[in-house]
Amino acid sequence: MSEQAAENGFEPDIVLLFCQHCISKDVDPVDSIRKMPGFTARNVVMPCSSKVESRQLVKLLEKGADGVQVVACPDGSCGFLVGSNRAERRVDYVRGILEEIDFGPERVGIARETGLDEENLLALGAARADKVRPLGPNPMKTSSNGTETSEEAGE
Repeated sequence: MSEQAAENGFEPDIVLLFCQHCISKDVDPVDSIRKMPGFTARNVVMPCSSKVESRQLVKLLEKGADGVQVVACPDGSCGFLVGSNRAERRVDYVRGILEEIDFGPERVGIARETGLDEENLLALGAARADKVRPLGPNPMKTSSNGTETSEEAGE
């Protein structure tokens, strides 16, 4: 499927959920959508990676994201002590579910970094896109108006 996805020009939609403490002080954290070569990055800043819930990760996929990259503080660096550890456990849980239903655990990942600039953050998004690209588009993707396509509805 990877060759087919590449031949079809599949450019994954990657949601980057990142802790505001993981980025460099010079970076102004803003929610944004950026079209990058080979993928689209939707940046979402959080006060702490511990705010990431398992159901939220699944909901992002359900709403059409091809992949989700969580960026948390390195071990021992979390300003809220255990936030990044909680985020990692939740990501691992969702990856287990995705593997169990043969959806591709590579669709969700976590990186534990600090002092990231915008370029580093987008590089993490590009790395997630590279892992998602062989899986092809998210089969739960809905049409632009939020309704199921006829193929998804089984017609």
